[in-house]
Amino acid sequence: MTLHLTMCRLCTRSRPDLLRAICQLTASYPNEIEIIELECMAACDDIPAIMIETSYYPHVAPQDLISHVRALLKISA
Repeated sequence: MTLHLTMCRLCTRSRPDLLRAICQLTASYPNEIEIIELECMAACDDIPAIMIETSYYPHVAPQDLISHVRALLKISA
């Protein structure tokens, strides 16, 4: 099963630390993560905000994102 990460293109790219975490995740799990970039998630007050499948994570720190994704991949594996 592929894990879907949905994020705002501009907000994510304006946060180099979060972008590095996303690149690290996609490199570590190349066939298990799909990145979906939207033009806008209408979550400006919550940036950086990411949806993992249907769960919404506002103000997500890069390390927290990595932890969430790793935990979900282990559960679904």
